[in-house]
Amino acid sequence: MSGIKRIHDYFNTLHGRILLGGLAIHALLIPMLFVGVIYLVKGGFESTFVDRARADAQILATLIETTESTDVITNLYSEVMSSRRYVYLDLVTEEQNNSDNDFKEDAYFGQHDDDTYYVTVPLKWDLGNSENLVLRVGYDETPIKEKILYTKMLCFYLAGAYVILVFVASGLFTPLITRPMRELQLKSREIAAGNYDDHFDIKSSRIQEIVRLTNDFEKMRQELVRHNKELEYQSLHDALTKLPNRVLLQDRLHQAIFTAQRDDSQLALLMIDLDGFKTVNDTLGHHYGDMLLKQVATRIQGVLRKSDTIARFGGDEFCIILPTISNVRYATGIANKLTECLEQPFMFDNQPYNVGMSIGIAIYPKHGLDAPVLMRHADVAMYIAKHNNLDYTVYDPNQDKNSISRLSLMWDLRHAINNGELHLDYQPIMDLNSGEVKAAEALVRWNHPRRGLIMPGEFITLTEQANLIKPLTTWVLEAAARECSQWLKQGYDFSVAVNLSSRSLHDKQHPGRLMRIVEEHGLPPERLIIELTESAIISDPISAREILEGFHQVGVTLAIDDFGTGYSSLSALKKLPLQIIKIDKSFIMEMMANKDDLVIVRTTIDLAHNMGLKVVGEGVVNHEIWKELKLLNCDLAQGFHIGRPMSAPRLLHWIDNMDKREVI
Repeated sequence: MSGIKRIHDYFNTLHGRILLGGLAIHALLIPMLFVGVIYLVKGGFESTFVDRARADAQILATLIETTESTDVITNLYSEVMSSRRYVYLDLVTEEQNNSDNDFKEDAYFGQHDDDTYYVTVPLKWDLGNSENLVLRVGYDETPIKEKILYTKMLCFYLAGAYVILVFVASGLFTPLITRPMRELQLKSREIAAGNYDDHFDIKSSRIQEIVRLTNDFEKMRQELVRHNKELEYQSLHDALTKLPNRVLLQDRLHQAIFTAQRDDSQLALLMIDLDGFKTVNDTLGHHYGDMLLKQVATRIQGVLRKSDTIARFGGDEFCIILPTISNVRYATGIANKLTECLEQPFMFDNQPYNVGMSIGIAIYPKHGLDAPVLMRHADVAMYIAKHNNLDYTVYDPNQDKNSISRLSLMWDLRHAINNGELHLDYQPIMDLNSGEVKAAEALVRWNHPRRGLIMPGEFITLTEQANLIKPLTTWVLEAAARECSQWLKQGYDFSVAVNLSSRSLHDKQHPGRLMRIVEEHGLPPERLIIELTESAIISDPISAREILEGFHQVGVTLAIDDFGTGYSSLSALKKLPLQIIKIDKSFIMEMMANKDDLVIVRTTIDLAHNMGLKVVGEGVVNHEIWKELKLLNCDLAQGFHIGRPMSAPRLLHWIDNMDKREVI
């Protein structure tokens, strides 16, 4: 079986297929040629024999006709029969010839399979007989048959010799094709294995087709080399800034650490996060954000040495490796230069935009002995710099403890949203004229199972960093709408106010989500007051207007919170579908002692009323402020003088037992 398999495998090779193809072709052509040659030779021999036999018979008949002596005819008969060509000769009458059934004249060679060709010739001569005579001659066919057989054997031998010659020639000339093909195959395998360096150059063949095939393979190899270099570059570099990406950064950081270990030197890793990039990206769009990133990368490169590595770590984060530094002061000096390089504002649409950076610095080997640890510590230092509004911070192990605690708190917050650890407190908002509670502002609280009550100021920033602001906002809206719907069913006629973060102004799905919530809980939309800070609205007025229009179509009441802190005018906000202005508590609490604050409060109330808006005074902490706001015709008030934030059951109990005289 192994021998059969080897034969089968051989005939599946190019060499075997060429031989097999040659055999197949000759297996068709040689029989056709053999039959053709035999046919032509046989026909030629037989035709020549027949023509000669009939001609000889005619000559013999003529000789007999011209002979008058029987003796001469007898001698002629003896001479003819002594020749090996003739096997039969007879002279009979025409009647005898017709009546002789044993005698059969041949029309063609080998007609009667008796090895004799019989011919009859009528004579125009008689010896006193009144009957006509007929000459009958028989010729021996055996010599011609032997010649035909010999020719067949000769053709068979020649065909065999030809086949052998074809085998030998194929064995000699087929390698001229298969050898360069095998070389091409071996080089192709090298390319498949990743070796693109060797050129395709088959010098052993002059066959034009193989030469052209070799050239095509060489072009393919060159294209593969080019594409491989492009892919390698793309896999190791950022497509936007053309800087090394995270993968190449990690490799270079490993190499820099090996070099520092060998040379007993230090290196610095700087983690950079841009400050103000989101404003450009959200206000002008991603196109200008991309332009800003490229310009920032160019400026940073101008500060560094050629031996330094700058990489885009992702988003608006960059990372720098400073190899072989002498001390920490060199790294902090580079950090100062990096900060200075961004002092000049970036110009987009003739509008200047300032961008800063927060830099975290980690030093090898002081702050870590391997790449992952150094990167984590640089990231911790960067976060501390951003949190404390510093240009840069060198890693401190004590800070790391706080960062781990905050990271743990992020995970706990995600769990708290999904497992009922959050609750809402409500602070009443009262009508200054009637003393009736018109609304209650929902304030989220977190009862941590281990850390106790955590106030919003401690965890709201975590929601943005952990991308939890959307689920937290949805939870607050759901809970507030559910509570307010229950209040209305119990006969309490007041609304609920919910604060939304600035990120809500970029969520195009928010109006639809709000519609679902009020419909699901059966809450009249106007009973839900959505509060947005003034700074959030003016930072991106286009998006703000679009989202606020969506809220307005839902039917909810819209309020601007902390008015006055964003330095915007009411005229700048008049195109927005607002119903309520809440004056920031910093003006309300100081207006009794500061005439400027009092003027601001009075002017804001008058302008808001002229625009058809209601005004809420925040931060009413005593009766004097209450009385002054009432004199200024302010509509509503909120603050500790009225009531502190409390749970929903306590709020209802407080309303039921409230003595208005204590407030108004």
